[in-house]
Amino acid sequence: MKKLFCLLLLATLATACVYTPSIQQGNILQQKEVNKIEPGMTKSQIAFILGKPALNTNLDDNTWYYLYYLNPSSGESRSKRLILHFVGDKLERMEGTIKPEKE
Repeated sequence: MKKLFCLLLLATLATACVYTPSIQQGNILQQKEVNKIEPGMTKSQIAFILGKPALNTNLDDNTWYYLYYLNPSSGESRSKRLILHFVGDKLERMEGTIKPEKE
C-alpha cells in the first residue's frame, strides 16, 4: 500500500510539472521600426527596416504581409499584422493592427 501511494504521488507530481513553452511565429514587429515606414518608400528600403515579410505570395508581389502570433504558456494569445500595398516599387498604403505612430 505504501509503494502504491508513493507511485501515485510521484505520478501526480510529474504531471503537474510539465513545461509548456510560449510559441511565437512570424515577424517580430517593433513599434519604433514600424514608425520609420512612410508611403513612397521602396520595397528595398522597407525590407532593410523590417526584414522580408513572413508571408509573400507569388500571385501578388505588390502586397506584403507582416504577421506575428504569440501563444504564451499562460495568458492571452496576441497577434499583430501589418499589410503593405505597393504600386510598382513604391509603398502606397498600409493597413493592419500595427501602424506607424506620429511622434
